[in-house]
Amino acid sequence: MDSVAENGFRSRLDDAVREHDLLQHPFYKAWTAGTLTQDDLAFYSTQYWRQVEAFPGYLLTLVARLPEGDGRTIVEENLSDEVGDDHAGMWLRFAGALGVDEERVQASEIEPGTKACVETFAEGMATKSSAFALGMLYGYESQTPAVARTKVEGLARHYGIEDDGARYFELHAELDVEHSDELARAMDETIVDEASRTDAVEGARAGAAAIWGLLDGVARARAIAC
Repeated sequence: MDSVAENGFRSRLDDAVREHDLLQHPFYKAWTAGTLTQDDLAFYSTQYWRQVEAFPGYLLTLVARLPEGDGRTIVEENLSDEVGDDHAGMWLRFAGALGVDEERVQASEIEPGTKACVETFAEGMATKSSAFALGMLYGYESQTPAVARTKVEGLARHYGIEDDGARYFELHAELDVEHSDELARAMDETIVDEASRTDAVEGARAGAAAIWGLLDGVARARAIAC
């Protein structure tokens, strides 16, 4: 079978992801335009933290379900990057640059959209097919580089946040280009027929939609029109 990374199937994944193009979400568009308040960003930092905090667990769950081989190795390396580079610590420094200390981040009430996002990813990693789970990760990580670049630019231009405060986004603007390519390669071991192709596409759609739902919840809580 042709490689997922090299044939037209990847375009099917990307088409599914574009149904929830995060750069077009009203919250991220407001970030780019500089119309969010610092309080808006501070609230966002407490909600998106739940996804950042949970992400290594998603990967660990999936690793345990994958057979030995290149696909499992790729997900293990992704997990190593997340933990080894202390992505959680970088996120907390972003929150700190907005005046939100770790205690407040950890104690913040979880909005329904945030809870639904985390539960959707956790369920996908634990109970759905491997193709669906890898598709979910692709739906998330394939969008991260472009989104992270606009965040870095917006933070510097509109909010004066750079260096440590923006390090999380600077890293993901580069690292997740590699991760999304690797996830496409990991699918080569799980995409064996049209049913698994469909699962992967549905997973990509679900992953992007879950993050969109988290952002919807943040926007509603901050009275930002969606």
